[in-house]
Amino acid sequence: MGAGFLRGIGDRERTVDALTLAVIVALSALPYIGHLGFYSDDWDLIAGFEAAARSGHSVIATTLPRYDVRPVQAIYLALLHGAFGLSPLGYHIINTAVIVASTVLLYLLLSGLRVSRVEAFAAALIFALMPQLSTVRVWYAAFQIPLSMLLALVAMHAQLHWEQSRRWPWVVVAVAATCLSIGAYEIFAPVIGAFAAATLLLNVRQYRRLDFGRSLAAIAVLASVVISVGLKFLTQRSAEFADPHDALQMVRVFLAPHYDWRVSYGLNAFAAMQIYFLYNLRDWSAVLVWLLTGKLGLLVTAIALATGILAWWRLRQPEDRELPGSHPGRLLLIGLAIFVLGHATFLIVNSIMFSPTGIGNRVLVGGAVGAALILVALLEFALRAAPPSFRKSLFGLLIALLAASAVGRLELIERFWAEAPELQKRVLHAAKRDLAQLPAGSTVILDGVCPYHGPAIVFENKGDISAALSMTLDRKVGGDTVSPRMFGTDSGLDSEIYGEWAHYPYGPKLFVYNPLQHLVVPLTDAVAATRYFSRAHRQPMRCPIGYVGQEVLV
Repeated sequence: MGAGFLRGIGDRERTVDALTLAVIVALSALPYIGHLGFYSDDWDLIAGFEAAARSGHSVIATTLPRYDVRPVQAIYLALLHGAFGLSPLGYHIINTAVIVASTVLLYLLLSGLRVSRVEAFAAALIFALMPQLSTVRVWYAAFQIPLSMLLALVAMHAQLHWEQSRRWPWVVVAVAATCLSIGAYEIFAPVIGAFAAATLLLNVRQYRRLDFGRSLAAIAVLASVVISVGLKFLTQRSAEFADPHDALQMVRVFLAPHYDWRVSYGLNAFAAMQIYFLYNLRDWSAVLVWLLTGKLGLLVTAIALATGILAWWRLRQPEDRELPGSHPGRLLLIGLAIFVLGHATFLIVNSIMFSPTGIGNRVLVGGAVGAALILVALLEFALRAAPPSFRKSLFGLLIALLAASAVGRLELIERFWAEAPELQKRVLHAAKRDLAQLPAGSTVILDGVCPYHGPAIVFENKGDISAALSMTLDRKVGGDTVSPRMFGTDSGLDSEIYGEWAHYPYGPKLFVYNPLQHLVVPLTDAVAATRYFSRAHRQPMRCPIGYVGQEVLV
């Protein structure tokens, strides 16, 4: 293995492939990137950064204790705030650039593993356009996940470069990138560790002994993974370990055929097959029909067609004769390995949610890499039934159609995120006038506003509405939103979300606020609360059905 075999036509064609992938991913962000804003946890993050900056304290130093489990996440998000402040466009441009770089490095890594050029291009392309990346494309609070993936890919590339060049800086890069990746997020640690272990075993098998010099990078990376993961989970996150006594229950959940992924957490084989494969293929097929009938709008249709044409063009280019052709069996094995490893973290921390488009899908990015490879390999196997002379053309055509429909599907999802900031602005604009006299320290219960706009979050919980109102009113206020999870008691209002309960006692500083009606009502006692929520002229929210972590399924 190594970068040394990239030469001649292979080097030239792979350079063009990489640039084409970069163009496609950048184009796919064009319709929505200028309309994105902040959502859910973003508001709390930004409010904290703004408060630290106003107080004259270091934003990074203030943030690190809060994210001691993921220090790289804290530093990265704080640096983005320092660079762009309250302007979301800069945040999203940087994040898109990270995703572009990750896609290119994934393609080059697959080439480094001697996957054929066509297979590597198709797999990287499908991965970059999968809906499992829809949240990390737009949600600032999850931007550390693409960064973690980028660093993981750098770590694996550095190992290949060490074997080819034996230059010490590559060992340093490999170890540093490994530690930084795990410090940003954990889900790629099993992939990095398995890559190093596989490299080590292949070297032992090839030379029939442990060549310490050749295997130095792999040994160093493997040690870094063990130490980093051990420090993180055995100290800082030990409370999140799945209880060993619940191991049998985890097995039952994994094999449960009627697992409801909309409301349940935990690894489940049937949910994984549905979300990564069945639902994607179903939705891509539907979107392809909409594309052909012009239902997606001129810009989205143009980008989808451009994606398909670019994909077809690259997949029709010749392979390097010095390199092996397509081997779908090898690609399938690599894909299955990455798919399993992409979920391995959740054997320890059992907090995975299988979400097709909602914020829960941010943890599925690792698995999505394996899913893309599996899809490409299965397509190659299926095309073996076609005459050999037509296989390459059919493969290129089907991947082009798949990519075009994947872009269309992605744009439909991100359109909701692009529209949600305008809904937020309406609420905050009304609040600035209606709550102008609200005393500091008050608590505002937002009523009459749907918490979700498709998979995008408008205002959902106490964290986002409290931070957004405090920044808008320029004074500290608390808040929450009326939802089916909120109910009244004799002493106050109780609400639960993500397993956390909040109690808001009745009194002179508890208010319910409906921005659509410009109505502010104090909830001084249970009688006042009952009177408000049962009044004849109250307009109950008529919102689409939504689920925590999934939002409204689209």
